[in-house]
Amino acid sequence: MPIPFILGALAVSAGAYGIKKGINAKNNLNQAKKINDNAQELVSDTENLIESAREVTNNSIKELGKMKIKIMSGSLSNFVENFSRLKKVEFSDIVEIEELRGFNPDSKDFLEIKNSSFKAKELATGGLVGIGAGTLLAVGAFKAGTLIGVASTGTAISALSGAAATNATLAWLGGGALSIGGFGMAGGMAVLGGIVAGPALAIGGAFMAFKAEKSLNDAKSNMEQAVKFAQEGNDICKALEKIQSRSTQILNLLERLDKTMKNLVRDVKSIIDYCGTDWRKFNRVAKEKIGMTAQVAKIIKNVIDTPLLTEEGNLNDSETQQVIDYCNENFLFTG
Repeated sequence: MPIPFILGALAVSAGAYGIKKGINAKNNLNQAKKINDNAQELVSDTENLIESAREVTNNSIKELGKMKIKIMSGSLSNFVENFSRLKKVEFSDIVEIEELRGFNPDSKDFLEIKNSSFKAKELATGGLVGIGAGTLLAVGAFKAGTLIGVASTGTAISALSGAAATNATLAWLGGGALSIGGFGMAGGMAVLGGIVAGPALAIGGAFMAFKAEKSLNDAKSNMEQAVKFAQEGNDICKALEKIQSRSTQILNLLERLDKTMKNLVRDVKSIIDYCGTDWRKFNRVAKEKIGMTAQVAKIIKNVIDTPLLTEEGNLNDSETQQVIDYCNENFLFTG
């Protein structure tokens, strides 16, 4: 075979090989782009689910905070006003209830209720609508009495002392998605149900730089990250759902307690108006009514001061459940 013919055949072969390589490269790029697009869509969908769950939970906790302030500045404040008028109170006259032992207008327990209700009233002077979202969120999530005392001075929630100022979950719940500059003071290292959510959430902001030029292996690696993010996002949503559910339970419980307290305080006011303020002159029925009112006031204070979240940002599941169970099992709601 003549040499020129051989060289021509090699050239054709090499050209065919080059075309095949080009086709394979194009196919790989197309496949990589498709995988990257799917990964990007999975990340975006997961981000939307997390953001939706965050918003629902955020609103639920704020509503709980609003309810706490409403009760403390309303029915609980009215209880304080009327109970403060009584003299020579001694609940052992009527019943041996451990919670009411030594409870009177000068006792430490009553003064704590009085102080909290006074500060809540100060905070709500301009109406509940005027209270900042951050304050409502913190009051809903943590021990209301202490936080209201700080918030009533006008201090911004970001400057509040204790768990409310350092809690990453609270900061994230109030701060919003990373894509809009959220995560607040803790940089998004939220802990939800034992999940350190910061690294997972950060993926959403840093994971979107997909390029068609990436290799097929890189694209598959991106998909693996996207799947992992979706799994962690699902866990975050479940944790948020539990927080939201418990928040709603406590809010409903406080609504029932508030309704009962309003009825009881009205009766106590009538007793004082007709019988005076000297405990020793009241009959047994009047004393029992006042005793029940004092007991409900203490229960309300306990519910309000039971944190929804731990200092680490997890749901305070055990303690909040105990409070709910106690009220449902041992207390008859009236009205």
